[in-house]
Parts: sequence; C-alpha cells; structure tokens
Amino acid sequence: MMAAFNEQAPVVSLNAMASDSDKDEQFGYRYIFAGAQSGIRNPRGHETDLVDTPDVCLDHLSIASVLLRKLDDAGVR
Repeated sequence: MMAAFNEQAPVVSLNAMASDSDKDEQFGYRYIFAGAQSGIRNPRGHETDLVDTPDVCLDHLSIASVLLRKLDDAGVR
C-alpha cells in the first residue's frame, strides 16, 4: 500500500497530483489504505477464531466501500 499510493511516484493516482492539496490527499489515503490492510484485514486473516459483531462488520464494509469507490475513480499507471 505504501508503494502503490506513494505521492512521489504512485502506481495508483487518486487525483491529478497537480497541487499540494492533491499530494496531501494521496498521502492521507495511502495511510488509510495501509491502515485498513493492517488493522482490519490482517487480524481476520491470521486469527481464525476472531468473531466480530454485525455492527463492526458493517463498519468495516463501509470503510471498504469508501476505499473501493476511491479506487474506481483512480488512474493506474
């Protein structure tokens, strides 16, 4: 995630990367994507007995929805 969304030479550009604001957005989403991978996906991928409540599952799906929507609009080099 850190390499794919790196604001200096991104593989996935979430915007035109034309202004400081664009680069700041790219920087922020880089960490959101990395955090979702580390904080949401990894524990559930490695701890098979981890059980979430339906509300937590819906929250995680909401985060995934925001990130996937952002990817839908992204440019991939």
